[in-house]
Amino acid sequence: MKAAMSVVYSVALLACTQAPAPSAVPAPAAPTSQPAAAQRQPGLTPEQTAARNDSLQNDRTMHVNEVLALIKGKEEMPAEQVFKNIQVFEGRTAAQLLNVMNRGFSNSLGVSCSHCHVIGQYDKEDKPEKEIARDMLAMVNTINGTHLKNIPNLKSPNPTVNCGTCHNGRPRPGAGASAQSRPSGE
Repeated sequence: MKAAMSVVYSVALLACTQAPAPSAVPAPAAPTSQPAAAQRQPGLTPEQTAARNDSLQNDRTMHVNEVLALIKGKEEMPAEQVFKNIQVFEGRTAAQLLNVMNRGFSNSLGVSCSHCHVIGQYDKEDKPEKEIARDMLAMVNTINGTHLKNIPNLKSPNPTVNCGTCHNGRPRPGAGASAQSRPSGE
């Protein structure tokens, strides 16, 4: 257990970031920048990487715009009142939830909505990636809420990690770069 915590602390110390404040309403039609690591995928030429990133951004934008059209007028309501099966983001607005999904999860992992969701049936639990994301978020909350606060001499008054800290624009974090060099088709 102590060795595992040492690894967590080491990773957290090497990759602490300050989490951005969520905006109230997502702006899906405006292109968002990809994380630096997503701009150059191992095994892909710069042109292939740019085309993949553009395709993913366009796909995410399309899905977010479709959902925004469906919930028009309800963007500022609590997400759990607008969407079904909200288990993690209770208390956030519907617009904030879409922003976290689009700019947080999808952008940090370099994937589109279909990675975790059945498109058009977002409440379904058919994909294991959805539960993995929930578990990973619980891990991030534990690291941010407990572990980082107990590391003395950190330079940041509120150090945090997020999805992008480890994923860097890849669906699978960590040392498996060779396995990640193949596009997933998303």
